[in-house]
Amino acid sequence: MVTHKTPAFPNRRATDQHTLIEMQLAVLAYQNIPAMLAVNVAATLGAALLLHSDGVSYIPVWLGLMFAVSGLRLLCWFLFRRSCANVNRGQASVGMWVLLYTLGLHAAALIWVALVFVTFQLATSEAKFTVIVIISALAGGATGITAPLKYAGRIYITILLLFTSVIIYWVASEHWVFSVLGLVFWVAMIISHRNNHRVLLKSLRLQLENKQLIDNLQTLNLGLEQRVQQRTEALKRIAHHDALTGLPNRLGLLDWMEKTLRADNPQEAAVLFLDLDRFKQINDALGHEVGDQVLRMIAFRFSEVCPQDAILARWGGDEFLLITAQSDDCRARAEALALQLIETATAPLSIRDESLGVGLSVGMAYFPTDAIHFQDVIHAADLTVAEVKRGGRGHSLIYNDIYAETQKRRFDLGRALSEAIKQNALTLAYQPIVNVVTGEVETLEVLSRWHHATLGVINPSEFIYLAEETDRIIALGDWVLHQSCIKAREWRVDGSGIKLAINVSIKQLLAQHFAERVSSILHDTGFPPAALILEVTESLFGEAHLDATLKTVKDLRALGVEVYIDDFGSGYSSLSRLHEFPVTGIKIDRSFTAQLDKQGVVIIESAMLIAQRMNLNVIVEGVESEEQLIKLYRLGITSMQGYYLGLPSELPATQRFDPDWRSRLQLSQN
Repeated sequence: MVTHKTPAFPNRRATDQHTLIEMQLAVLAYQNIPAMLAVNVAATLGAALLLHSDGVSYIPVWLGLMFAVSGLRLLCWFLFRRSCANVNRGQASVGMWVLLYTLGLHAAALIWVALVFVTFQLATSEAKFTVIVIISALAGGATGITAPLKYAGRIYITILLLFTSVIIYWVASEHWVFSVLGLVFWVAMIISHRNNHRVLLKSLRLQLENKQLIDNLQTLNLGLEQRVQQRTEALKRIAHHDALTGLPNRLGLLDWMEKTLRADNPQEAAVLFLDLDRFKQINDALGHEVGDQVLRMIAFRFSEVCPQDAILARWGGDEFLLITAQSDDCRARAEALALQLIETATAPLSIRDESLGVGLSVGMAYFPTDAIHFQDVIHAADLTVAEVKRGGRGHSLIYNDIYAETQKRRFDLGRALSEAIKQNALTLAYQPIVNVVTGEVETLEVLSRWHHATLGVINPSEFIYLAEETDRIIALGDWVLHQSCIKAREWRVDGSGIKLAINVSIKQLLAQHFAERVSSILHDTGFPPAALILEVTESLFGEAHLDATLKTVKDLRALGVEVYIDDFGSGYSSLSRLHEFPVTGIKIDRSFTAQLDKQGVVIIESAMLIAQRMNLNVIVEGVESEEQLIKLYRLGITSMQGYYLGLPSELPATQRFDPDWRSRLQLSQN
């Protein structure tokens, strides 16, 4: 269907909807005349040339008639446009113009039918087929281009198709198939024209109804435009502000930056990325309602500190952004402001008669020095606060290009780590845990190592931390456990009492079906569960996941796997929870071994006493010298680990240690 933008008929005083629709239908019909005549003339010339080459003698007469009718129709179109300039005349003569349009349209159709009559008597088959194609195309186009006039268009299609079908059957009955196809095509085109006319009519009615509705609304309420503007401003405010804190959100912040900051201004503006510390623990332990209240209180405190020429916005979650105006003393003001914000955030919060504390890490970048695009300078501040988080939290840091390089390296390592796990590109190293009395290796702690082809040797602390942050730790942990159990068959002879100790992340324990995966790996590799120790840090006792971790530990113990608390004493206040978990041993953190001359002895003695009462095995890490070994032994500790007793090695140390240091231990006791 050919569509046009419907113009408003010049008579704007008409109130009768039916009359208005008739006027607009007439306008649409006449608008289509130039396009219709262009197609008709092209088809006429093509048919005339083809039939002339066949020697049909009547073609000049037919061509003259067609051009005469086309010229008259074009003249009617021109006069109709002029008549529309006269409102009264245009209103009075719509019926006449429709009649003229109809006469011209049907005259053209009859001339085409006459051509069919001549062609099927005098022309070749090629010409006959060409004329049929032209007639069919004209009829098909008429379903849309004559849709404004209900009866004129259908009569036009009927003349073209029905008359043509009858003539073909009459003068050339051997081509009766064309007659049948013409009748079928005629029915389809009539239905299509009817549907197009209905759609057009419905569209015009809706258009008029909408216009009348708008006119009525404007009449009833002259203040509608003002109310719409007020509503728009309210919606814009909602879209640009955070519902929880009332602060500007990302859209509001970027809009402020667009209006306030200029890249061609030599003065700087500070972008302070504010990331709350320890907020997740509050959210998990006390619920999101308390968490939301904390965010509202912190937002209010930050607002009190925020300068009048700056903007404070909530970026998302527990992250805020404070951006100052451009000024000469921007850096000094920003550093002082960062300290003030940290002090403000760390002040205790009183909620539900409880005193809660959060911290604040601040990353700072400067516009346009660090970046000239707003998103880029915000990203720079975000990278900087991430460095603050990794460096211990609770302070501020200024952006440095190295942070972007670090982020790029972390991104590259993250992708490479996934491939390394899939392709078994990592290796294992073993560090012995020794019984200092017998010299026997009791356990081998499994450590993962990574030598990348292009990035070189990757420090375990780097890629394991990365695995923790990106949740690749689960895949890495499964790989280490599976490979350790497989390789243990190469060095673990029958009857050997040496066990494997493998570090496990809290994320692994919280993953679904962890105990089942451990059981499956042990079954597949044939490694005995009783010879496996899984070491997990004191984060095991976190309140947010206490029930889940307790169930997992119980499931592991049911398999026969031992569970040790690694880095004992360095994290949570675990003594109150230790008795609830069926763990089998503890590994005292190396930091206490390094402080044997200070407070380390007291802590180790206390841990030993608790372990003995609870029947737990005790291992001390970080033994770097014979002096430390002797002191620890005198405290009653026999299982130790450290560089003095053995370095990590790709070849597992399964042989008994030389008792040389044991003899000196005996002498020191005497």
